[in-house]
Amino acid sequence: MKASRLSFWVRWSLRDLRSRWPLVLAIGAVLAIGTGVSAGLGSMERWRIDSNDASFEALRAHDLEISLTEGTSAPAGTLRRLVERIPAAGQVEAVDERLLLPTQVEVRRPGAEPLLAPAELVGSPLGPQGPAIDGVYAFSGRALRGGDEGRMTAVLERGFATYDDLPSQGELRLPGGERLRYVGLGSAPEYFLVTRPGGGDFGGAESQFAVVFTSLGTAQRIAGGRPSVNNAVLLLEPGAAVGEVRGQLEQALSGARLSGEVTTMAEEPAHRVLYKDANGDQRLLDVFAFLILAGAALAAFNLATRIVEAQRREIGVGMALGVPPRQLAIRPLLLGAQIALAGTLLGLALGLMMGEIFRGVLEDLLPLPEMRTPFEVGVFVRAAAIGLVLPIAATAIPVWRGLRQTPMEAIRIGFRSARGSGIAGLAKHLRLPGSSVGQLPLRNALRAPRRTLLTVLGIGAVLSVLIAFLGLIDSFDATVDRSEAEIAQGNPDRIVVSLDGFHSARAAQRIVESAPGVAASEPQLILPVTLSAPAAEGFRGMITLLDPESSIWAPTLSSGTAPAPGAAEVVISEKAADDLGVGVGGEIEIAYPRRRGSGYAEERAEVRVSGLHPDPFRTFAYADSSLAAVAGLAGAANQVSLTPRPGVSRDQIARALFRVPVVASVERATTTSELIRERLDDFLGVLRIIEAFALALALLIAFNSSAISIDEQRRENATMLAFGLTTARTMALAVGEGLIAGILGTLAGLAGGLLVVNWVVSQTLPETLPDLGLVIDIAPASLLAVVVVGVVSVALAPLLSTRRIQKMDVPSTLRVMS
Repeated sequence: MKASRLSFWVRWSLRDLRSRWPLVLAIGAVLAIGTGVSAGLGSMERWRIDSNDASFEALRAHDLEISLTEGTSAPAGTLRRLVERIPAAGQVEAVDERLLLPTQVEVRRPGAEPLLAPAELVGSPLGPQGPAIDGVYAFSGRALRGGDEGRMTAVLERGFATYDDLPSQGELRLPGGERLRYVGLGSAPEYFLVTRPGGGDFGGAESQFAVVFTSLGTAQRIAGGRPSVNNAVLLLEPGAAVGEVRGQLEQALSGARLSGEVTTMAEEPAHRVLYKDANGDQRLLDVFAFLILAGAALAAFNLATRIVEAQRREIGVGMALGVPPRQLAIRPLLLGAQIALAGTLLGLALGLMMGEIFRGVLEDLLPLPEMRTPFEVGVFVRAAAIGLVLPIAATAIPVWRGLRQTPMEAIRIGFRSARGSGIAGLAKHLRLPGSSVGQLPLRNALRAPRRTLLTVLGIGAVLSVLIAFLGLIDSFDATVDRSEAEIAQGNPDRIVVSLDGFHSARAAQRIVESAPGVAASEPQLILPVTLSAPAAEGFRGMITLLDPESSIWAPTLSSGTAPAPGAAEVVISEKAADDLGVGVGGEIEIAYPRRRGSGYAEERAEVRVSGLHPDPFRTFAYADSSLAAVAGLAGAANQVSLTPRPGVSRDQIARALFRVPVVASVERATTTSELIRERLDDFLGVLRIIEAFALALALLIAFNSSAISIDEQRRENATMLAFGLTTARTMALAVGEGLIAGILGTLAGLAGGLLVVNWVVSQTLPETLPDLGLVIDIAPASLLAVVVVGVVSVALAPLLSTRRIQKMDVPSTLRVMS
């Protein structure tokens, strides 16, 4: 008997499924998007950290690095001996001296003009398998090996080659006439994320900056044959006291009258940003995951509830015929189980796909040797649990409510079944313009406030993701635009020539002005500094010593005055002032390199903030050129700012200066902002996936909501058709009701999205991108896009059911008993 009953309910459930499978599948798809995307987004941090760990370990990333001040070097062996003489030398497993050279490269491309780009040459001693510390992984071609030591062979950084569509093997020309044959495309731990000085920790520099990996002997040969080094990397023994070794190295550097710094791998921009982004981005992605899951859950709950509400007439008929309530509850509960099962299975399939979907994005964003994106069972189970419980609960609640009513109350469905309390009661007293038929959309929405609220919240949660996504993009764009406008103000064609070290300012200016097409030039001195204040954490930046009255370019002052000649005054950004807790007239401390004889030493000085500039990047600071004497660099420059003549391009000037040995790069002044734009475009690949799923979810919700509304109101629609209303007028009423839900849902989405953007800007980005002061902005085009998705799609969705209304059998629909 029990088996026959079970068979009976299974057959009836399958019959219901055959008649309602589009709705069951569509609501299941809503849940699947919520659970699958949520699981994928929730796994991102684990995927990225696992990939980072495996990649750094595979290439034996250094524990400590000694970097001499830019433009300085020491005889080969100096840094090795310095390491060997510290008391903690026994904690050092290995040390490699390196030579890093700023330069330019010219790359010949098949069928195109030769590519000219600023570059950094990284010379490392080669073992049998390449560098023993900070190895170079070849993504294509081959890696460096022991036989390449001293030979003119190299590996080109993969990101640069990929951006410019270069082959895996080719030839590079250097300013001195040397030719390097690159045998592969690869990367090393420090360059998993390629950054440029002054560009912050954003990466993206690979689009315009080439890193060339070669042997130490080759780099020394290119530098003039002198056996010199300016960098050393150390591997420590397991369990070594990193802080102790670092402190001893810093003391040894100072004692040897060498200017430089000792840093850990964790302080490298690539390492710091990769791990910090993994955590910081996860906080952002968790918000999107929650909104996607919440929107899907609310929508599924609402839609499942409404399907059962639409079946209450059949429950009422069953009650009138004396069917036990327990049996009446089985059928709708089976419907909830079908939706839950469909959502779980589809969500599982989508969750399995998310690893591959995000893997492609991560490989473009983070070209790591090891990329790991396994299916995270625990993350999926947490998200899927909601998908299993909600549909059953959504069907149980209206069944419970229906079974507590009298048969006649249960038979009345749709808006006539709403209780006359709260807003529903208020609707009776509203005096609205138009005919009673024209007022139906608004009155129907008010008569069922619970259903309307759930629909609005479901649409609003999904649209919050869209507006947050678009708002963040617009905010980043506005911030970069602001920086670009500040850098280009008054001279949008300005070009910056960077030198390979400190040189005579007059000589550097003569060299630059010798290039054809230069209208005016001005030498400048840029020093790496650390800015700090007593009550705030310090940060690294760059101070540019220039003439505040320069006719070529000077920073804009948003408040305060320009630094006085000879005075210990600086202009810092508004973002830096906020972070340091100072204003105009306040005091900050700067640590800078000071020349002492043939070497450099770190000095500290108290300086007054004379003014603030509006550039959103806190790393830029400016002072009068007369302060060069304080750093022992009077009359020196390492950069020349110039204005080209009309019609002269950056490439023309770059080619004219290519063979000048002291010139390291020739770039537009706005290069930094261009690099950041490139990096943001890569990161937005992740967000665009979210946008696509959010859009699909919004459209699914709109379709389901309209389909169920038509089903709920089939008797009302049949009644209106029976009294002579046309199909077009009936559909217009459905569109009007959808329009009300769309408007309210869009307003809720805008409010939620703005809250998300503000939270991200104030809480997440300061940790992830501390150097950037984000300007919150939402473009009108973004608002229009959200309105179109939220209002238009929801309003027009009922039109998909026009055929059902046209083919409706009015007499059978109005029949109470079959």
